[in-house]
Amino acid sequence: MTEDQVRDLLRRRCQEVGSQQAWAELHGVSAPYVSDVLKGKRAPADAILAGLGLARTTIYHPRETQAA
Repeated sequence: MTEDQVRDLLRRRCQEVGSQQAWAELHGVSAPYVSDVLKGKRAPADAILAGLGLARTTIYHPRETQAA
């Protein structure tokens, strides 16, 4: 799942409960933080991910090499 997809999910969940403020209160985060995540100003941290039922994982891929 990309960060954009996480933001889309967060946006839908906020709409389901009525507002960003309501979602934030339900999950113990500040409404300004939720707003910043939705605007792409901040990355979703563990508290938001947990509220969405998600966990962060990191994947490393080899770089593509250029032919000499």
